[in-house]
Amino acid sequence: MSFDSQSFLDAAVSGTNDTKLIPVPVGEYQAFIDSVEPRQWQSKDGTKSGIALDVLWSIEDQDVKSFLGRDNVKVKQGLMLDLTPTGGLDMSKGKNIGLGRLREAVGKNEPGQAFSFNQLPGLMAKVAVSHRVVNDDVFAEVKGVAKL
Repeated sequence: MSFDSQSFLDAAVSGTNDTKLIPVPVGEYQAFIDSVEPRQWQSKDGTKSGIALDVLWSIEDQDVKSFLGRDNVKVKQGLMLDLTPTGGLDMSKGKNIGLGRLREAVGKNEPGQAFSFNQLPGLMAKVAVSHRVVNDDVFAEVKGVAKL
């Protein structure tokens, strides 16, 4: 099938589009990691900055997919990362606990086993989904992970 961009732009539709996404219900679900994306952040006043890791989970629950009317149901988990003064991942005691819990849940937290973030996509765990409300919008987010 060839795509004609002009015909696409000229095509008229009737009706309206939804403006709010129905969030994944609060609960625990089997899920796999779809993607991981590091991002830089900075506080509003500019005094703090760092790296966060956004983990996108694909929910594997047919009842949720049916309820939401979507084949692909994704929920984000945000992890703030502790870094060393030179910008590396801080592996010292009491640091990167959220990352440690994620690695433990997917079987990638073994002593002596090399780890990289690129190993995470495709791995499965149980995720705990909660809701965050901003103004009138409700957002689903992963607040915890555990082994299946």
